[in-house]
Amino acid sequence: MLLLRPPFTTATDSSVSKLISVCLCPQSIYTTTEEIKGNGIVTPPVPSSLNYFAHIHHLNLDVGAMDPLQPVSQENWRSEQMYFLSAEFSQLRRSHHLARTYSNSLYHQRELVNMPRQVLLYREVTWLFANPVLEQLQSLTIPLSDIKRYTNIVCMMKSLEHIRYLLDEIWTHPVIRNSDGAEEKDVRMEEILSLAVQLVKDHVRLFPRRLRMVSSCNWDKRTEHSRQMIPEDVQLEIFRMLPPVQRMESLTGDNWMRVAAHPEATDLQFVETLLNNTPAEQWFGTSYDYRQLLQRCRTLKNLDIPPLGQGSFAWAVQEKRDHEGRIITNKGQGLAAWEEDLLPYGLVPLENFTIKEQLKPLTDEVDDVAFAFSQTLATITVTTLGTDTEMRRIQLGRGWVDLPMLTQLEIQSNFARLDLHPELLSHCPNVTSVKLSDRTYGYQCQDIVPCQAAHLAHVETLALTGWSALTFHQATLHSAKRLTTLAVTLELDSEDGCFIPPPSELKWSYGIEDDNRVGTEFQEPPAILRPQWTWDWYLPCLTDLYLTSEFAYCIQFQFLIGCPSLRSLALDMHSVDNDCLIMIPEDLVAPSIWGDPTSPPARIVVPSLRFLSLRGRWIMDDAYMLDIMTGMFPNLEDWVLDGWEDITLRGLIAVLRTQQPTSHYKTVFTSLALPSEQEEEEFGVLRKTRITGHEVLLPVTVYFYDIPYGEIHTVYRLTTGV
Repeated sequence: MLLLRPPFTTATDSSVSKLISVCLCPQSIYTTTEEIKGNGIVTPPVPSSLNYFAHIHHLNLDVGAMDPLQPVSQENWRSEQMYFLSAEFSQLRRSHHLARTYSNSLYHQRELVNMPRQVLLYREVTWLFANPVLEQLQSLTIPLSDIKRYTNIVCMMKSLEHIRYLLDEIWTHPVIRNSDGAEEKDVRMEEILSLAVQLVKDHVRLFPRRLRMVSSCNWDKRTEHSRQMIPEDVQLEIFRMLPPVQRMESLTGDNWMRVAAHPEATDLQFVETLLNNTPAEQWFGTSYDYRQLLQRCRTLKNLDIPPLGQGSFAWAVQEKRDHEGRIITNKGQGLAAWEEDLLPYGLVPLENFTIKEQLKPLTDEVDDVAFAFSQTLATITVTTLGTDTEMRRIQLGRGWVDLPMLTQLEIQSNFARLDLHPELLSHCPNVTSVKLSDRTYGYQCQDIVPCQAAHLAHVETLALTGWSALTFHQATLHSAKRLTTLAVTLELDSEDGCFIPPPSELKWSYGIEDDNRVGTEFQEPPAILRPQWTWDWYLPCLTDLYLTSEFAYCIQFQFLIGCPSLRSLALDMHSVDNDCLIMIPEDLVAPSIWGDPTSPPARIVVPSLRFLSLRGRWIMDDAYMLDIMTGMFPNLEDWVLDGWEDITLRGLIAVLRTQQPTSHYKTVFTSLALPSEQEEEEFGVLRKTRITGHEVLLPVTVYFYDIPYGEIHTVYRLTTGV
């Protein structure tokens, strides 16, 4: 055990000695041992002949450990506070350049006192331990506020390999400006950084190739307003004095400047992760060929970058083609038994690819990556940006080949329409998660070119929003037996809701004869028919289903028989055109396709459903609502009826009380009008603000929207008796 006790002969002045004495209540420095006797009596510590300091090679103290120890008595606490508020401590703070920097940035008296105290403690305790063992230290954290003390003894740090600069000063914050509004240079900061560079320069001169790493850290990562960083030009100056990194395994923002200092000499062949979301022109300057950087990473598995421009992965495409050519040649000559499903030797084994638009737009990066690394890619994540004043098309999927290892495909397009190749999903036979989205709202059915049906036997999550939903081939669902989440939606306008084409146009696009067509004029079918949704899929694992717009409008409830595990169903078709769906008794039964063709239709029952949301003009009367809620969904707990027509408050209350006294309903959201006082008394409903606590209530809570499709609501509860 290491004990601290005064006097501190290594402290620089009496004020610092008193600071440590007040905070840590020490008596002297000893390396001691203590022994606990069997009778529970603790013997006092005695000096030991062992020199524990000889074993210190890495001195990087935890900043959090600088919090003062709790005082052992109220008297000690008072004396401690009096010291920190004294003129002596204020003078100490000013003499160590801490008065302006912290008082300008911290707003509470306690922080104003504690931060300088902790900073000074860290400086002195670090020096206390470092000074006797400087020659043996291999890594050392140096507070930048105390850098001058270390620059004078660089010659003693012959074993030092890693310097970590602690940014314990707050420099210019907020930005200092002169009378003209221009930023003023922080003289203190420039002085400190100059000394930091000089320390590295002197060490490199005295001990060539010994120093391997220089890093930095903040005093408190939680305090955003006081976080500092060493400017990039200073980092580059320091790293250029260090030797290039060997066997680098990860290249991210934390060590990017080290590569920028030696872009050609750095060993990149073992890099497995490359992550940099800044524009490529800022990586190493506009003159550097950053594509060459990627090609040198021969073991790369994880890549997260912005678009690099047309042809940025042409090297990978060419390598793939050359390798395939060698396979064909060797097979023809019978030289070797090549297995095409094995990882080709020498190709980059990329597994995870993420690309997000920044300044440059997306070009051919995704398609080239999908082709070049088809045998190893496991995830593809694409995010495109834009503005609400433009709507461009992004074409993806051209030139793709089968990706047998791909499990996750996510493409999010903001203000750009996803124009997917019809065979894109067919090349992803083992994918488990597909999320494709853009912000398509209005459209014409004649513009939709459907994709081909894909065999997705392993897919578990399928979320399609926008153009990908409109072009999706519904026959794909016949193979999706493991599907748990299905969302087929379009962009929802905050005011107008969904866009749904006129029913006649919908039928025309699917090649369905419209019995309500006015006149006898013949209408040519569309050039490309959309595949008609059959609603006859069997999805035994499906738990969550979310449909909007035309997909909710066209739903056939018979489909739910094939979803025995369904727990959540959300259908949203509210639109500015007030499209409606009139519920009829036939909607409650399933045709014979689900069983024996000779048997009569069976009633639709979804016993697993717990959440139901129907938004839009669903038209039904009270009796029908009672039938659907208690018959089709007998175990429902939470439901939303927003925009329903022809139902009444009486009908809603009848449904809620049907299960009494063992009601399983928990929450109900409705756009029905608020109950009048007479209805409150008649139906036994109480506004939540009027509940006294003496009533016996049902577990259900009813939320009344102030307006349809709104968010503001008034809360009611139901009593057990009327």
